[in-house]
Amino acid sequence: MNSTIDRIRLTGLAGDLSGTSAARQTASADGSFLRMAVQLRAGAGSAAPTVPEASGQSMEAYRRSIWEKISQLPLSATRQMESISIQISDAAFERMKAAPEYEAWVLADLEAAFSQSNPWVPACGGGYSIFSIGATKEECHAEGWYPGYPGGSGETRFEERSSGSFWERRAENHKKYRELQQEAAARRHMLMKLRLNEGSVSAAEQLLGLL
Repeated sequence: MNSTIDRIRLTGLAGDLSGTSAARQTASADGSFLRMAVQLRAGAGSAAPTVPEASGQSMEAYRRSIWEKISQLPLSATRQMESISIQISDAAFERMKAAPEYEAWVLADLEAAFSQSNPWVPACGGGYSIFSIGATKEECHAEGWYPGYPGGSGETRFEERSSGSFWERRAENHKKYRELQQEAAARRHMLMKLRLNEGSVSAAEQLLGLL
């Protein structure tokens, strides 16, 4: 269960990046400026049209503003050990910049995914997620896996797949967690040997770091 790629879970977790109301309802209860902006747009049918905030920005400045917005999205405490990569195509940036409602949709679904609890991440010692954002909702998708996939090469796979990401968050404690797990396993191994050998431990085993 922990050693195979979990496409179905991540697809459901991110609402398949399809903008479903169920996905957005998993976001933080206090709401966000982005969600409020969407609601204001929806109720502003008779109001005078406004110029989109991004219309006067260069594409470089707009990309920076998106990076900042993503960085401010709340992250579930259960996902602190998860490395996350977000890849946004040039066409997606063009669409978001020209259509504020599409930008709001993308950010709302990312917020829903980030805030969704995933207890498997701490249970498996980490996790990896990659979100791919395209110019249409149909082109958006997400996938994820755990450190044990496949054959313990989960981190290597993430390194390869996340190359050139627009936004990335790496969990710094993956290595530390694995080291602690190895130390705990070594202690259990030594305690077992002590019981079997009635308390005797060879110097060679100590030198090999089994204690």
